[in-house]
Amino acid sequence: MGDVKAISVARFRRLLRRIVKTRQSGIFVSQRPHGVENLSKEIAKIRGGETIVVDIARLADEEQTLVFGDILRTIYALYAEEGSEREDLPEKVIIFVDELNKYAPAREKESPIIEQILDIAERGRSLGVILFGAEQFMSAVHDRVVGNCSTLIIGRSSSAELSSPVYRFLDPAVKANITRLQKGELVISHPIFRQPLKLKFPKPAYLQEGTE
Repeated sequence: MGDVKAISVARFRRLLRRIVKTRQSGIFVSQRPHGVENLSKEIAKIRGGETIVVDIARLADEEQTLVFGDILRTIYALYAEEGSEREDLPEKVIIFVDELNKYAPAREKESPIIEQILDIAERGRSLGVILFGAEQFMSAVHDRVVGNCSTLIIGRSSSAELSSPVYRFLDPAVKANITRLQKGELVISHPIFRQPLKLKFPKPAYLQEGTE
């Protein structure tokens, strides 16, 4: 089992047994149909300039976690363990995940999927693996993941959310401004800037104010 604790393996087996028997949407089958490819093998073939979209919206929560974890493990293995075996490996891979708090929640202290996310958050940039996460509330994400983010982009948020300790790097005046952001306005924080910057997306040319 390597570095995985026996109690984690037992818990995983219980969850997997429950999912397969009662809560699976069809991804677990006794035999793979002809023409259906293995996801991890396809991910491992990634080339520079490619964009791969994995739609997991119709899967149950447990199935989404399994698929996301498999993708992370595959990409991380390419760069941390097997990168030297591929001469055409892209210089960098960007992983974008929506609702990151589902996979690395603030209250969860230890789980296999969180360990994978933490490895990428803490070591990924040096290996060429970059994680972009989107979520409604940054306070709902694991503190070590948030702490290792080099770039933070914040949209309009409530004062209750901004009172969370994860926003302590923001001045009170900036927090007050964030509560009043309009649609298309964001605040970005990055070490290269002395202060957070306010960004505004311009309206497209065909949708100007005053037009019907």
